[in-house]
Amino acid sequence: MTLTARMRKAMSRNNGFRDENFIEERPHRTMESLLAATMSYRFGYRFLQQDLLTDPQWETVRDILERYFGMKDVTTALRYAAERVHDGLQRNPGVHVSARCRQDLDSMLCAGENDYRKGTGGGVAGDGKVGNIAENTVPPSPGEIARHGLPGGVFDVLEAAYEHFDDNEGLLRIAVYAIVSDIVPAHRYLAMAKDLAGDEWPQTRDYIVELFEEFDNKVFIGRDNRNVSYEQLLVQEQLGDAAWNYLRRRKPPVGGCEPIFLSDSVEDWDSLFSTLAPVAALSQCDAVVSMLMHPLQDDDGDLLHEDTEKNRAKIQRIFRQCIRFGARYRAVQERERLRMMYPRRPQLQMMLDNALEEHDDDAS
Repeated sequence: MTLTARMRKAMSRNNGFRDENFIEERPHRTMESLLAATMSYRFGYRFLQQDLLTDPQWETVRDILERYFGMKDVTTALRYAAERVHDGLQRNPGVHVSARCRQDLDSMLCAGENDYRKGTGGGVAGDGKVGNIAENTVPPSPGEIARHGLPGGVFDVLEAAYEHFDDNEGLLRIAVYAIVSDIVPAHRYLAMAKDLAGDEWPQTRDYIVELFEEFDNKVFIGRDNRNVSYEQLLVQEQLGDAAWNYLRRRKPPVGGCEPIFLSDSVEDWDSLFSTLAPVAALSQCDAVVSMLMHPLQDDDGDLLHEDTEKNRAKIQRIFRQCIRFGARYRAVQERERLRMMYPRRPQLQMMLDNALEEHDDDAS
């Protein structure tokens, strides 16, 4: 027998490797499954054929990472995050995913969602229907997972430990913390929190809002720091007052030559305002409209000082948004005021008239 043949025979025997951790077709949940796939890719096939760790090892991993994140209690974990931010450190240690990877990770995890209350199979080793995902959805390969890394780094290892012990309370703490501190991918943790909370979701939702109100300006310093996870919660649950509080804390400074729509962060603010203003207007319509119209109150600001095509388009857009929030009366008042102030700007008057007429045509 040649050397190559003997090697092949030996490799064939090794494919039947078993040890004390082996469990035939053990069901995995999402993150434990992804962790097993990553380990398998990096260190050998056997991590998909047996338990990833023994129970005592899982307990050790869980205890270490709970202490690392302060995850025995969500408030403690957020306090740790706030202290890290205060010291100029990373808000969520061990979470290495950049914002540009968000879409790829969303797609990756969509193939591995599962029912957290039932603990049914999901992820790489799972099967069955997943939300709107068909049974034949092909999950990512171990190679794809290994290239991306675990979405939340060591944070996901703690989640895998909770999954291993079917600790739904721990998983709910993970989801709540992830929403408040904005760990990507955003949609996953929101769906996870709703599923785990079940009938108690309204109370859990209110608790998330309370935590965010307490830690927002401690964990997210600066008006440009957005929390996509929390924004999704506000929109999905239509939380008007909470949306208004979030919006006004992130409003760019207004005054002089820096009205809202002319600030350095105009693009980001415009996106944020478009996302949350309709929700905030549910309970704070007048305040939202006043915020929207504020740039038009600065007669010496760039928006009104120069009668350019670009400025006219911005003013028209403000009017359209105002009307969209149900404040047509305010748009009419502002049109009359601007008509009196700038009688020699016929193009501006025409554009504002068009904005009002568009609404009237739609209403009819």
